[in-house]
Amino acid sequence: MRLSQRRILSLLALPVLMAFGASSALVPLHTQAQTALVTEAAGKILKTSKGLTLYVFAADMPNKSACNPSCAKFWPPYLVPKGTKPTAKMTGIPGTFGVAMRTDGTEQLTYDKAPLYTFVMDKDASDSYGQGVVAFGGFWWVVVAAGK
Repeated sequence: MRLSQRRILSLLALPVLMAFGASSALVPLHTQAQTALVTEAAGKILKTSKGLTLYVFAADMPNKSACNPSCAKFWPPYLVPKGTKPTAKMTGIPGTFGVAMRTDGTEQLTYDKAPLYTFVMDKDASDSYGQGVVAFGGFWWVVVAAGK
C-alpha cells in the first residue's frame, strides 16, 4: 500500500496558504465576527545536519523506497551512517524517526515511515527547489513537521 494522500498531507502540512496572507479571495466579504476560513499553522521544515531540505516521495511505500539508482542521482537518499541508530523521537519535532533498508543494503532515514531524501539542486539551507516537482513517477514534497 502506497503512502496515502491524506498521510502525505499530514506529514507535510505545507504552509502554502500562508503565501496568500490576507488575500481578499480568502477574507469574508462582510465585517461581522465569524470563524476564519484559513488560519496560519506553525511548521518546521526538516533539514539534514548540514542544513539541506528533506523531501518525501509520494511513490514510496511505508519504510520502502521507490527511488531507484537513476532516481537517486537526483534525489539522494538521506542515509544513516553505518553503525549508527537514529533517535526515534527528537525534542520539538513531532513524529517518529526510523530506518528503511534500501535494495543496495544501505539504511535510509525515515520520518513516520516515509523515506527521506535531499535534492541535487539544493545547495544551501534556503533552497527547496524540489518542492512539488513531479519526477520518477511521483510528486516530491518538502517535509514539514507541524509544531505547537
